[in-house]
Amino acid sequence: MTKYTLLLLSMVLLAGCSKKSDNPAAPGTYYLRFKADGVQKEYKAHTLAQLYYDPENLSYHCNMTSSLKTAELGKDALSLFLLSKTAYKTGERYHLRNEIEMPKTNAIMPQVMISMFTESGKPYTAQFLPVTGLQFDDAAEVKFTEITDKYVRGTFSGLAFSMLPERAELKVTDGEFYLAVYK
Repeated sequence: MTKYTLLLLSMVLLAGCSKKSDNPAAPGTYYLRFKADGVQKEYKAHTLAQLYYDPENLSYHCNMTSSLKTAELGKDALSLFLLSKTAYKTGERYHLRNEIEMPKTNAIMPQVMISMFTESGKPYTAQFLPVTGLQFDDAAEVKFTEITDKYVRGTFSGLAFSMLPERAELKVTDGEFYLAVYK
């Protein structure tokens, strides 16, 4: 439960970190669009991507987030969190099921996680690695089609769930992102 809370808190904090001077395009140009259980969504507020190297854990991080409205950070928002042992590359697919070891904490993390708030504020995540004996069907996939120092572009999909014990399913399909890189 703590990991879940930290993931949601990270999403809200990251969404609140926006510097207009680092946005190379006009507001509303960047987006994160996808279908949630078949319903088209397009978020254009607080659009940003943050890519960096974590020397303590010998891993590359990419946090991407966007929301529908600036004033409602706990509603209509989606974030993608990625970890990799190598620099991100275009054309490569990154998957939740791939385990990334974090040496500083000895934790094993999924390579991709999704965190989403619906319009009512209900949280969903795809964050659990497969575990023998437990049925966690969480899934997430991200593919970069462009990576520059100004923006990232690509596709994503996943299968996210609400909090335990309910674990209601939410299918995320046809995801696309075009996000400014925050420096």
